[in-house]
Amino acid sequence: MTAPVWNDGARIARPSDSLPAADHVNAVVVGAGLTGLCTALRLAEAGRKVVVAEARSVGACASGASTGKVTVLQGNRLSLLAESFSIDVAQDYLRAHQHGVEEILRLCSARQVPFERANAFTYAGTPEGVNKVRNEFEVCRELGLPVSSHDSLDTAFPVHAAVELPDQVQLDPVALLDGLVAAVVAAGGRVVEGCRVTGLEESDDRVAVETTAGRLSADHVILATASPILDHVLTTTELVPHRSYLCAFDLAGSAPESSAPEDALPEGMFVSVDSPSRTLRKATVNAQRVLLVGGNGHRTGEAISTQELIGDLESWTVEHFPNARMTHAWSAQDHHPTGMVPLVTTFGSDEGRVHFAGGYSKWGITGAPAAARIISDRILGRPETVSFGTPSKLGAMKNAVKSQAKTPAMMVGNLVREGLKPTGETTVGGETVEVSLVCPHAGGICTWNDAESSWDCPLHGSRFDADGSVLEGPATTDLKRL
Repeated sequence: MTAPVWNDGARIARPSDSLPAADHVNAVVVGAGLTGLCTALRLAEAGRKVVVAEARSVGACASGASTGKVTVLQGNRLSLLAESFSIDVAQDYLRAHQHGVEEILRLCSARQVPFERANAFTYAGTPEGVNKVRNEFEVCRELGLPVSSHDSLDTAFPVHAAVELPDQVQLDPVALLDGLVAAVVAAGGRVVEGCRVTGLEESDDRVAVETTAGRLSADHVILATASPILDHVLTTTELVPHRSYLCAFDLAGSAPESSAPEDALPEGMFVSVDSPSRTLRKATVNAQRVLLVGGNGHRTGEAISTQELIGDLESWTVEHFPNARMTHAWSAQDHHPTGMVPLVTTFGSDEGRVHFAGGYSKWGITGAPAAARIISDRILGRPETVSFGTPSKLGAMKNAVKSQAKTPAMMVGNLVREGLKPTGETTVGGETVEVSLVCPHAGGICTWNDAESSWDCPLHGSRFDADGSVLEGPATTDLKRL
C-alpha cells in the first residue's frame, strides 16, 4: 500500500498552529477532514472563535483518500431511498447534496482550487444490475434531474445499462482540503495538527475538552470524526464501518517512450451498482493523466486478506486496460448509517453542546458541506434549511437489522492467537511487539489488515498501527502493549 496519489502533487504551505491551552473558545471542532473544516469555516465566517483539533494531520483519514467525485448521482442511492422510505426522503437527500456541490464550487472559486467538469455515470457491469440502473433513472427523472439512459457505453469495460448526469465535478480532494484550511485561517480560525481529543465534560454553560496538547473549554464541540469518539451507544446501533480501496494506474505501458492515447481512458466518472463494485475516473496528477479504479468495499475487519482485494482491482484493470501499470494503492474508511441517510445529531437534546455528523456512505465530499450547514445553523440559532431526510422508523429499523445481522468474525492468521485474551504479535523496526487485540473503545476484537499492516476493529471501525498506536477512532487510546 502507498499514500494516496494526491500526496504526489504540489501543496500549499499549511499553517502550523498550537492549541490555546486554558483558553475558552466558541467552538472546538474535532477532526480536520471535510466535515470539520467546512463546519469550522462557516462558524469562523460568522465571527465565532473556532479551534480545529486534528489527532494526526489534515485529511489523514477518509477525506484525503477520496476519489474526488463531486456529484449527486451516487450509484443507485436515490432509488434505494425512494424504495426503502419515500420519494420525499430521496428528494431531501438530493437537495442536501446539491447544496454540498454548490458549497464546493463556491470554495473552489474563492480559494482558486482547480476542478474539472465531467459527466457522471451509474452503470451495470453485469446483466443482474440492469434493473437497478433502470430504477435509478426513473427516480432521478421523477426528482427533476436531467439524466439520460443508455443500453451500453463505448468503454473498455462491460456496460449493460447506464444512467448519465451531465456537468458534474471532479477534483483533487487534498487540494480542496488545502483550500479549506487556508479559508478557515483567513476567517480567524485555528487548525492544530497532532492534537488528539481524549475527553469531554459537558456542563450547563460549556464543555471542558481534554487533549494530548492541553485543556481548553468551548461553548460547543463538534465531533467530525467519522464515528463519534467518546460515545459508545450511537456507533453500535446506527453506524456500520466499511473500508474500500482505490488504485492509480499509468496507462503508458512499461516502455518509457510509449504513451497512452487520451481516448484509452474512460470519459466521465463511473460507479457500478454491482457487487463487487467498481468506480473509475481520470485524474491529473503532476500534469499527467492517470486512471483511478476503486471498489471491493467490505465491513471493516471482515476481509480475509485486504491485500488480495488490491490484487483483484489490479487484475480487473489490467484485463480491460492491458497497458495499465499500478503506481499507487490505498484505502479509506467510511460508515454506512442504518437509516441510510447521513447522521447529524446533537447529544442529549436539541439544546445540547456536543454535536456529531457522519455516515456519508462514501459520499462525504458533498455530504460534509451539507452537514456543516445543518450543525452551524443549529449552533448559530439560524433556521435549518437543509435536511438529509427523515426515514420512517419502521424502514430504518428493518435496515438496521439487515446491516447488523452479520456478526463480524475474528480473522485468524500467523499474527493472531486465540484465547480468553486474544493477542497479536508483529515485528516493528526489528523489534517484536505484542499487543492486546481488545479494542479500548468497546471491547471488540481487532483483526489483522495485511495490506496496511494495521489492527482493525470490526465493531465500530477503530484502527491501530502494527505497534498498537491508534490511527483512527472512535477509540482515543492505543491497544495495550504486552
